[in-house]
Amino acid sequence: MAASDSLLLGPPNIYTAMDAVQSSVKTLNLSNEQEQPTLGFTENCSLTYTATGNPCLDFFFHVVPSTSSEETIERVHKSWSHDPLTTLKLISNLRGVRGTGKSNKERFYMTALWLHKHHPKTLALNARTFTEFGYFKDLLEILYRILEGKSVRETAKREWNTRKGSKGKGVMRAMHFHERKRSATDKKNNNKDKIAKLPKELRVQKHIAKLNHEREQARSLRNQRVLDKAKKAFERYNRDPVYRFLHDTVSDVCAEMLKADMQALNAGKLKEISLAAKWCPTIDSAYDKSLLICESIARRVFPKESDPEYQTLEEAHYAYRVRDRLRKQVLVPLHKVLEIPEVYMSANMWETLPYNRVPSVAMKNYKSHFLRHDNNRFHEYLDDVKRGDSTIAAGALLPHEIIASLMDSDGGEVAELQ
Repeated sequence: MAASDSLLLGPPNIYTAMDAVQSSVKTLNLSNEQEQPTLGFTENCSLTYTATGNPCLDFFFHVVPSTSSEETIERVHKSWSHDPLTTLKLISNLRGVRGTGKSNKERFYMTALWLHKHHPKTLALNARTFTEFGYFKDLLEILYRILEGKSVRETAKREWNTRKGSKGKGVMRAMHFHERKRSATDKKNNNKDKIAKLPKELRVQKHIAKLNHEREQARSLRNQRVLDKAKKAFERYNRDPVYRFLHDTVSDVCAEMLKADMQALNAGKLKEISLAAKWCPTIDSAYDKSLLICESIARRVFPKESDPEYQTLEEAHYAYRVRDRLRKQVLVPLHKVLEIPEVYMSANMWETLPYNRVPSVAMKNYKSHFLRHDNNRFHEYLDDVKRGDSTIAAGALLPHEIIASLMDSDGGEVAELQ
């Protein structure tokens, strides 16, 4: 019998297994070709990879104080696309102080603004956590930069340096100087004969009147700037729900911490009091004028239902009452318990200032004031630290900051102890 020309079919279930095998063979990359990071050169012209292949690791390694804002944003974007949770941890690590991270405040603010733009709820809902890596003031600074722009601090610093003439002689500064000099010279020449003929008393009066006029103009300009900032904050809060959500969340965090601190204070549990009152903006402070944040916090600490009297007050009167109550009944008592050095300094109470309670950054910034106003007591305190009878804070300072302080006017005595 002749053999059949047809091929064996076999049982139907074998085809499923065979299809799976054939599919895996087709997709198998036998060449083992993978996307490799690009190559570059080190400072010594040695060949190296410019990236690790892991965007999160690149973000951790490359984002340092000297990293540009453009590169920082590019790396956080790539890292977030790769692993959002790890990137959020790395953002927190940027701010971490006292050994918990890089203490890179500026890059943290950059990435926080990126979060607000692309993932606003993530930023707002992690606000309380961010305070544990840095301090509560970080949340206020983020709100301020959202309102005024990401470069507001750089602009303010540049303007201050120009006014004080502390750095360089740039083109704008030189132009401004020569313009003022030319104007002053022309004015002087035009009025020289006229002024010389005036009696001395009249010249003095004219000079005083001129100074008073300039002061009044400067005061009016400052008041107008404060009013403009308040209007901007008010309008942004009412028209931008994303900003309002973050603003309300920050207010909630501060109010909850302040209420918990007041409960601890009333119970005599002083060690449980946080530093919220230290960093919470005071009434009519710069942050309060720019963000209108104190009213928001006060409304949460003292809601209308907390006092029957508030129910009958007009809204404006209620806001004024709770703001004043926040200052008198919450911030002032907590400031006293926390022994904040600025409170003693502003009250000129140098003889009672507890130096062992001064934080490390404040010690670095204020030591010249301590030496000027309380030289003997401050040196006695430093001697106690040398003997081991007292302590000095240093946890929030980076090594290079301590080393830089060795060249200060105190001869580096404080830096050595830190």
